[in-house]
Amino acid sequence: MSSSTIERPVGAGLARRGNADAETVAEFRNAVDEWIDETITVTAERRSDILLATDEALSNCADHAYREHGDLGTMAIEVTHRREDATVVVCVRDYGAWTAPESRTAAALRGRGIVLMNALADDVSIDGRDDGTTVSLRFSACRAKPRRLREVA
Repeated sequence: MSSSTIERPVGAGLARRGNADAETVAEFRNAVDEWIDETITVTAERRSDILLATDEALSNCADHAYREHGDLGTMAIEVTHRREDATVVVCVRDYGAWTAPESRTAAALRGRGIVLMNALADDVSIDGRDDGTTVSLRFSACRAKPRRLREVA
């Protein structure tokens, strides 16, 4: 049974909210993958960029947002396509407390999520506050599929 809810139908955008845990991260990543199939035309490399950066944002939320709370929190994702400039925007939000990234040594096995998101997306913004964090990822060169193909799919 799914721990997330669909807040808006798939089409121009995708919106979901669910538990901030690994199961929901995988579920949301799969939903974004399906949304890409239905909505936009991108190269395999660009698709991988979108999915990996999105996975990093979701995983950071599940791993860090509620660490100080001691309980399972929620996270939300919203994915939109701006047809006018062929841009996909992915926003991942949590309602926990912002935790500044720890400095890591070169030998550390973790702590590269933000670096990876910056390498994969055309633009990354992170708005960390006491009442939650919003990570926004922007990807260009994402053309909309012709309407006829989306209706058949």
